[in-house]
Amino acid sequence: MEISSLGLSSLPSIHNHLKPRFLPQIKTAAFPETMKTHFCIVSKFHKSASFFKILPNPTSLNSQKNKFLVPKDAYFTQKLKLSVAIIAALYAQLPCIATEIITPTEQISNKIDLEAILVSIDDFFNRNPFFVSGVTFIWLVVIPLTQEYLRKYKFISAVDAFQKLRNDPNSQLLDIRDKKSLLYLGSPNLKILNKKTIQVQFLEGDQEGFVKNVLKNFKDPGNTTICILDNFDGNSMEVAELLFKNGFKEAYAIRGGLRGKKGWQVFLSSLLYVYNVRKG
Repeated sequence: MEISSLGLSSLPSIHNHLKPRFLPQIKTAAFPETMKTHFCIVSKFHKSASFFKILPNPTSLNSQKNKFLVPKDAYFTQKLKLSVAIIAALYAQLPCIATEIITPTEQISNKIDLEAILVSIDDFFNRNPFFVSGVTFIWLVVIPLTQEYLRKYKFISAVDAFQKLRNDPNSQLLDIRDKKSLLYLGSPNLKILNKKTIQVQFLEGDQEGFVKNVLKNFKDPGNTTICILDNFDGNSMEVAELLFKNGFKEAYAIRGGLRGKKGWQVFLSSLLYVYNVRKG
C-alpha cells in the first residue's frame, strides 16, 4: 500500500497535465520544413492526448517525476524515426515512377520517326517518278533476262540448236526419247555436220544411272556443249539442268522437241533428214 501511494503521489496532477506544453523544434538536414510542420500538429494534439508527455527541461533527469516520462519520450522518438523513413522511401520511389511515365513517350517518338521516314520516301517517289520506274524496269525485266541469257542451261529453238551444232565442233546432239518413239520416228541424221546423234533413254527416278550412261559417250564433258532432244518439251529442260550440274560446259533443251509445233521436224526436216515411221 505504501508503494502504490508513493507512485500515485509521484504522478503529475490532472490540472498540470491539461496545461499546454510546447514541444522542442527538431530540424533535420533532409526534411527541415516537413519536421517543423509535424511537431506543430503534435503540439495541438497534446491538449487532448494523455500519452504525449515531453519534459520542458531535459536536464532534470534525476528527479523522481522524470522516471515515469522517459519511456513515453522514447516511444515518440521511434514513431518519429518511422515517419521519416516512410517519407524518405516515398521520395526514393518518385524517380522510378518518372521513368515509367517516360517510356511510353519514347515509344511514341519512335513511331513518329518511322512515319517521317515513310513520308520522306513517298515524297521522293513523287518527285522522281521516272527514276523509280527505270529502277523497277531494270529490276523486274532487264536483270531476269540477263540471268536467263547468261545461264548455261536453258531452252533454245531448233534453229539455234542447229547453228550451235554446226559452228561449235565440241557441241553434240542427245536424243533422250524411249525405244518406242525411236521406232516410230528416228533421230535426226547429222551426217551433213559430220556428227552422230547420241541416244540415251531418260527414265524418271533413275537420274544417276542416266548421267553415267551419258558420260560414257563423252571423253571431255567439261568442254562439251550438249543439245537435248525429246518428243516435245517433256523432260529436256530437267535433263539439261542435270547434265550441266554433272560436269557439262553447257546444256540446252530444244524447244518443241522433235514433234512439237515449233520443234525440230517443222524447221529442219528439209535440212536434216529424219527417218519416217517404220512398219512391220
